[in-house]
Amino acid sequence: MTTGFFLAIDGPSGIGKSTATAALARQLAGAGLSVLATKEPTASPLGSLTRFGTDECQGLTLACLVAADRYQHLETEIRPALTAGTVVVCDRYVASSLVLQGLDGVPADFLWTLAAAADRPDLTVILTGDPVRSRERAARRGVYSRFYRGGTEAGAAEVQAYQAAAVRLRDAGYAVLLHDVGAQTAEEVAGLVASSVLARLEGSRTALS
Repeated sequence: MTTGFFLAIDGPSGIGKSTATAALARQLAGAGLSVLATKEPTASPLGSLTRFGTDECQGLTLACLVAADRYQHLETEIRPALTAGTVVVCDRYVASSLVLQGLDGVPADFLWTLAAAADRPDLTVILTGDPVRSRERAARRGVYSRFYRGGTEAGAAEVQAYQAAAVRLRDAGYAVLLHDVGAQTAEEVAGLVASSVLARLEGSRTALS
């Protein structure tokens, strides 16, 4: 059975995940790889409820919706693509759940239980950076979720939560790349991540040969 490569990109709202995901998909495709760029919450009815229903749904309710959307995403899109040998780049995954639902008051043990059957990415990239810049960018894009309201203080708390999530994921055996984007462009961030992915793929091929 052919197996692809599963990459998750997480980080605070406005950090540039979506732009970096698109740039990374282009760069990996340019290297001759089959690539699927996807996101969570998904565009499905369940994902749309999760994405736009954060004022109506909170705490345990929202955490369960997020998990349900993730498992449907895995079954219908991610796993079939990986089986076909595709590189899957997912904008938001388990790290975002640990952070956002954690900030929403859901106990960490419960969040880990919800994620227990979720496929582990071959690499989780967590992008962090200046919370002022991130919040300003998110505001310009349009804020649809209560998680992304609030000023610099809320943004700084989110950054710290992602840094802590990186540690927890590593402790749980996840491969994690924590990167401060600084003043880098999306293409530059994507280039750094692409180099890591290509090196890991080459290492896997060498190990199998």
